[in-house]
Amino acid sequence: MRNIGEKKTRYRRAASCFVVFCLMTVLFCGSTAVYAYTPVPGTINDGPVRVRSAPVNGTQIGLLYRGTAVTVMDEVSGSDGHVWYQIQAPCNGTTVTGYTRSDFVTLQAAGSVPADDPYVAELKAAGFPDSYCDALAKLHAKYPDWQFVPVQTGLDWNTVIAQESVVGRNLIQSTANDARKSTESTAYDWSSNRWYGFDGNGWVSASGEYIAYCMDPRNFLNENDIFQFETLEYAPYQNAAGVANILADTFMAGDYLDTNGQTYSYADTFVSAGQSLAVSPYHLASRCKQEQGAKGTSPLISGRYAGYEGYYNYFNVGAYTTANASSTVNGLNYARSQGWNSIAGSIAGGSTVIANNYVKKGQNTIYFEKFNVVYQGQLYAHQYMTNVQGAMSEGSSMGKAYTDKGQAFVFRIPVYQNMPASAAALHDTGNPNNWLSSLAVNGYSLTPVFHGATTSYSLVVGADVGTVHVDAVPVAATSQVSGSGDYLLQYGNNVIQVTCVAQNGAARTYTVTVARQQPAVGGGTIAVADGASVTMPYAVGNYVTGIGPGSSAAAVLANIAGNGCTVKILDSSGAEQTGTVGTGNQVAVYVNGAPVRQFEIVVYGDINGDGKISNVDLVLMQKQILGITSQTGAFLEAANVSRDGGVSNKDLVILQKHILGIADIAQ
Repeated sequence: MRNIGEKKTRYRRAASCFVVFCLMTVLFCGSTAVYAYTPVPGTINDGPVRVRSAPVNGTQIGLLYRGTAVTVMDEVSGSDGHVWYQIQAPCNGTTVTGYTRSDFVTLQAAGSVPADDPYVAELKAAGFPDSYCDALAKLHAKYPDWQFVPVQTGLDWNTVIAQESVVGRNLIQSTANDARKSTESTAYDWSSNRWYGFDGNGWVSASGEYIAYCMDPRNFLNENDIFQFETLEYAPYQNAAGVANILADTFMAGDYLDTNGQTYSYADTFVSAGQSLAVSPYHLASRCKQEQGAKGTSPLISGRYAGYEGYYNYFNVGAYTTANASSTVNGLNYARSQGWNSIAGSIAGGSTVIANNYVKKGQNTIYFEKFNVVYQGQLYAHQYMTNVQGAMSEGSSMGKAYTDKGQAFVFRIPVYQNMPASAAALHDTGNPNNWLSSLAVNGYSLTPVFHGATTSYSLVVGADVGTVHVDAVPVAATSQVSGSGDYLLQYGNNVIQVTCVAQNGAARTYTVTVARQQPAVGGGTIAVADGASVTMPYAVGNYVTGIGPGSSAAAVLANIAGNGCTVKILDSSGAEQTGTVGTGNQVAVYVNGAPVRQFEIVVYGDINGDGKISNVDLVLMQKQILGITSQTGAFLEAANVSRDGGVSNKDLVILQKHILGIADIAQ
């Protein structure tokens, strides 16, 4: 990765200052000239790049990644000799306003090319969709010798993105904005906010949205990024000076001492390899730079790795981690098998792999090497690198390295079927996790047992419980939680909602239904209609309780006196119960043959409603606790044998003791 926001400019800013100047309107206030800057859209062209509170040495207030859309609000001259832009940009779910160097921002070109422009007609006739033509026509106006060739892949855009989004196929640095990372189940653990590492913990699977951004050619039709589409065949304009420009500020900027005691130029070595293979030496140098970085500290190119002394692998061919060996060992094993016992030999050998395995198979641009949508033999699989940013990073590096862009470059640009009307956008909205790591009502057990993926819970509290306290903790520290705290309870059902909002704005609402029991009336008379009442010895609240397991309907009715009314026991289907009374049955009261009141029965421990307490009920309680099945209403209350408002292992023990005859469940 390049030095964050402080690197030297290696390409000309050309008319940047002039363009900005032209966007300024001079206003006169008395004798003093005041310049009002017209905001201009732009894009971060490298990164990550720091946003500072003030130019040059201001405090870092944000970090922006390549492709982030910004608005340039003003420009100032910095004490470091650079022009600095004041920008506004989205950053970690908010908007920051600060300063960054102007060479890290590509301004959006003003205006559009008329639809009837003759060159636009040529582009359309060649096979480019309308959405490509404006940007290509602008490039043509500036570089008339550039040639744009549409590559009709014949592939459906959505199918391509789905295939390239297979977990592990495209990777992004683990330090990248979380919105760029996949949240598929095999790539990410929602319950811990952890992304699984691929090829080491520093790389994770990229999101489909970010893959679409990286693959949409329309995002890169500017004078630097377009070089990821440059043809990789050798061209006469490719020389040692151009290669040296690409390798500037890296360990390959000058000469090297090879194993034969001779000194060679890195630039000349790449030119020689490219000419012999008919492949662009610029591409070979850029690829090697991409693989080895600026400092070149990899043991794959030291020549001193224990057991592999004198062997080099400059292109990291075969250097991947397996269960039996590290990427270094595998890469050096490959180098030894190929006889790459010199620096020049390694560069020539690695270049041959690229030429034969990729360029000469039709993957003749950096883009096609990264995203194989042209080599039909192994579509989506025959890809040189897993870094999803590899093509645009390498292409931009090449574009900035060219000192003369007026040459007759050829660009092969892919076209897909059923592409969206506009280019895939980049949304660095931050972390997506809106799960809770815990949700609790103090002193009570939730049903089912809490899990972040489950959003609905219930519990029952006694009539004497007037308030409950809810605690909720998010999985991700970047998330915000609302809805925790103290709640006053009414008799009956109380719905409590707790919402977790992720950094990216996605919300997830968890619901807890707290059933507060009605005050019990036992051993007394209850009015059921004008002039009619029933008298019973059982407690009456939300449910009728106090009926022992195994009680017959006749025995229960014998304990209930109807005054001006008739009383029956009904089963769960509404038919008159003549057998054993169980949970879910009803005490039904009739006046003149018409029903006027019903009381639902709960026999504690009888969860299946057969009026008995057995191992069947034990199994149902176990499933309830494990979250396999969820009881509701009277049957949930029947499982709450401890009367503590929830169903837990405590209730399971009480039920087991009853079944074993150790201690009866109190009704």
